[in-house]
Amino acid sequence: MIKKFLFNKEWFFEDFFPEEPKTSSWGFVIEKKVYSSKSKYQKIEVFDTKELGRVLVLDGMVQFTTRYEHIYHEMLVHPALLCHLKPKNVLIIGGGDGPALREVFKHPVKEVFLVDIDKKVTEVSKKYFQSSLKGVFKDKRLKIFHEDALLFIKKYSNFFDIIIEDLTDPTPVAKFCWNIKFYKDIFNALKEDGIASFQSGQLKESFAKKVRKDLSKTFPFLKVHKAFVNDFPFDEHTFSFGSKKINFNSFTFEKINKKFKKLKLKTKYYSPEIHFASQVLPRNLS
Repeated sequence: MIKKFLFNKEWFFEDFFPEEPKTSSWGFVIEKKVYSSKSKYQKIEVFDTKELGRVLVLDGMVQFTTRYEHIYHEMLVHPALLCHLKPKNVLIIGGGDGPALREVFKHPVKEVFLVDIDKKVTEVSKKYFQSSLKGVFKDKRLKIFHEDALLFIKKYSNFFDIIIEDLTDPTPVAKFCWNIKFYKDIFNALKEDGIASFQSGQLKESFAKKVRKDLSKTFPFLKVHKAFVNDFPFDEHTFSFGSKKINFNSFTFEKINKKFKKLKLKTKYYSPEIHFASQVLPRNLS
């Protein structure tokens, strides 16, 4: 929502989704309203700000800011791809805005499927976030499907090396994907040595705790990482990685560091050191 107060400045304050307490919010001063419209599925807004850079907002909730999005997307993508021996076929569920794609294409993958129900999000991102996306939507390895991920995932069995679930929090457009039935469909679509990556909410959110619990019931091997992402300022954000057969505890620093250097990955936040430090959770949440 947008309100005008405090030093006669126009402010944006993030809306609440049903699972959240209604006692606090966060916001920023709007320097410029760049874009605003409604797609078939949700309201899409783009703002320019002084501290956060350009901001993408869907249905009143911040999706990313150009100053800090690299933290989220690097943590969502690189732990999964570095723990796979040779990832070739990748599926991104959601992520129609593009930064997750940018990180995936830093690896020598052969084919990436992107399934996002809202075509308008991709169109807006192409136009207003060109400098951040580095032309990823022009990559010939990419195939885009603007359809329902719930139906799409059922078409595949034992097919993908990597599946990245980059959904919004459980707002109306995404809430049906936040359940154990969908996680099992992702499990079935993975190859036996595949890895699934999930944005699994903030540490203390009640819905996020349930997500991580449901993922632990779905995948024999699960590892949770965390990072403070300024785009979601109330708590550290979590990223959960599941596999049928890959034991994430078998990876050493030397093994991850060797692959990281071999690929000559250029990252701003993620590193082999962060890979392992981010696995340390508070005692009551581990």
